[in-house]
Parts: sequence; C-alpha cells; structure tokens
Amino acid sequence: MNAAVITKIEYRLLENPEFAFLELILYSGKFKEVPKKTGAGKLYTTTVDLAIPKITAENSSLIKSLDDRKAQFRVIDANGTVYLVGSDEYPARLVHESDLDGTPGSFGGYKCKITQISTTGCTVS
Repeated sequence: MNAAVITKIEYRLLENPEFAFLELILYSGKFKEVPKKTGAGKLYTTTVDLAIPKITAENSSLIKSLDDRKAQFRVIDANGTVYLVGSDEYPARLVHESDLDGTPGSFGGYKCKITQISTTGCTVS
C-alpha cells in the first residue's frame, strides 16, 4: 500500500484530552505542509483535505460541531506515521462543504479542509 494514503483521522477539541475517530473515505485524504519565509522567520501552513461519506443527521451534527472550532487532528498514513495537525498553542480548524450530486453513483457527503498556520509546522511521530 502507498505510504502516502491517509488511513485514519482522529480529532480532539482543545478542552478534551481524548481523541475521537472521524470517518473518512479512504484515498480521499491529501496532506500538505508548505513553509514560507517571512521577515519574522518561517511560517508553516498545513492543510488536510478529506471527504466524509453520507449526509446523515449524525454526520451533520458532528461536522457542524467541529466546523471552525479550535482542535487538534491526528492524521495516520498507511505506514503508521502519525501527523499531529494543530496544538493547544497553534490549533487547527476544520471547515466543510456539503456536496450531494444528483446523478446515480456520484458522491454524497462532506468535503472538508483542516488548516493550521504555525511557526513550527505539524509534529510527526
């Protein structure tokens, strides 16, 4: 399996120490971290794009509760590498779009983007 494949995403809101599972469509995840040199030093922008299946009342409630809240996300790839996106000091935020295509066999779910801007980038373990 390709190591770049995101196999699991978990989240925790900053007031909660425990991570919870966030269902995603396999092979839909994309992780990117871009450093930019500024006058004050380096600034890292980390983004994770993913798709969450099924527009349901439960998924809608979960996504809306996470929308634009300060959080930390644990992104795990096929090799078991863990990327911590966000921290208490530099939290990440998730924003979403609901997408329902009316043609048979098309995607129906949420397209989400997790973003963190920090001076340290994400933690890898």
